[in-house]
Amino acid sequence: MTEVSIDDVARVAGVHRSTVSRAFSNPDAVRAQTREHVLRVAGELGYTMNPVAQALRRRSSTLVPLIVPDVTNPFYAELARATAVAAEKRGYRMVLCTTENEANSTASYVTAMQAMYSPFGIVAPSTRIDLEALERFGSTSKVVVLDRVEDDPSVPTVTVDGRQGIELAFDHLAGLGHRSIAYAPGIVGTYTAHDRHQAYTDLAAERDVRPSILGAAADPDHGRSVVDHWLASDDRPTAIIASNDVIAFSIISELGARGHRVPDDVSVIGFDGLELGAHIHPRLTSIRQPVDELGRLAVELGEGLLRGEPVRHEVLPTSLLLRSSTTGPFA
Repeated sequence: MTEVSIDDVARVAGVHRSTVSRAFSNPDAVRAQTREHVLRVAGELGYTMNPVAQALRRRSSTLVPLIVPDVTNPFYAELARATAVAAEKRGYRMVLCTTENEANSTASYVTAMQAMYSPFGIVAPSTRIDLEALERFGSTSKVVVLDRVEDDPSVPTVTVDGRQGIELAFDHLAGLGHRSIAYAPGIVGTYTAHDRHQAYTDLAAERDVRPSILGAAADPDHGRSVVDHWLASDDRPTAIIASNDVIAFSIISELGARGHRVPDDVSVIGFDGLELGAHIHPRLTSIRQPVDELGRLAVELGEGLLRGEPVRHEVLPTSLLLRSSTTGPFA
């Protein structure tokens, strides 16, 4: 099927192609009756204005990139949905970009979005966030970072209170009677992984809990490493706090494959509160991140910077999402 062009619309509508262009890009510059006629003809022909071409002509656009390290991670999928909804409500269109944890990809996306005159960009955490690339996005004031980057005061950030979340996990497990609580860490190099790991270490010391770190990597097979360490422990921990829900899913799957039951043999609690956690067995108890609020604030901060508002650093509270993967020790 031949693609409908702006010239096709102009010919059928009986107007100049510039009138069609203005009807889409600058509607106030076209008489209401003419604009409605042009848009009706365009709709009948199935024509829509190319947003990239429109951006190049106007040297501005409503395209907002969300740059994430891994689109297969369900947390980033939920974050993308929340950000897209927030962007749409404010008149923007979100463009999802995935870097596969490569800083060079971040730089490439930033350059491309700059060429499309994006008003601002949103970058989610990865192991190697290229600050120089972010600075090339017009200026750092046009980038919002989800989860801190080097605590740079010039870059607006939105994150959650990792320590509070780990403390909620500790309180929940201790309330169930657990005294031996282990930790499965996340990806080395990310702010969130470091923040949560440090919180666990600090809280274990404060509460006179012997720290037990299970595994050292966060990949799809991380559960195997965690369970290997758990089985090799002389005094097996009765509960495990996972740095994120994906790690918790992997741990539960590996434990089941080796004949161990959650939560009867060991309790497992995650950190994210993903919807997917309600559809595994057992349903995952987790520390819920306010993903909708993360997305909303990221767009709000980006828009605020366009208006010259001061840089803000938002830290959001977490909450306990109680499901069925935790119970008292060896119940």
